[in-house]
Amino acid sequence: MNSQTRSTRPGAPSLRGVDRRHQFPGRQHRINLRLDDTEHRDIVTAAARTGLTPTGFCANAALAAARGTTAPGSLITGTGVTRAELAAVQRELFAARTAVVRTGTNLNQATAALNATGETPVWLDHAVKRCERAIDRLDAVVAEIHQRLR
Repeated sequence: MNSQTRSTRPGAPSLRGVDRRHQFPGRQHRINLRLDDTEHRDIVTAAARTGLTPTGFCANAALAAARGTTAPGSLITGTGVTRAELAAVQRELFAARTAVVRTGTNLNQATAALNATGETPVWLDHAVKRCERAIDRLDAVVAEIHQRLR
């Protein structure tokens, strides 16, 4: 269990899960659920498994059922992964893209410095092209994942 999810053990500290996607202005309508102990335990366990708060889990599950879409914690069709797992990969790809962009910035600075001397090394053009290809590929993967998360 990760450190963001709630513990289901009696007496264990209750850590906050990840909220569902926020919107502005906030949602205007509320639906309250009444559950017995077993139902509540099942919801808390399922929410912990998906990395959501119990309230966020219930909202997402109800909306998925109403809309006929993927419920929290279930596999996304054709991927073999859950939405939470795919979102984690997306965050990692965003971080990798940032690193590549920073590398590109450094290469641009190196180009400016080398242009000041009038001599451009052979490797610089290759490095810039490699960086551009990497950014293009990362953008494509992140866009595909973003589409699947919608």
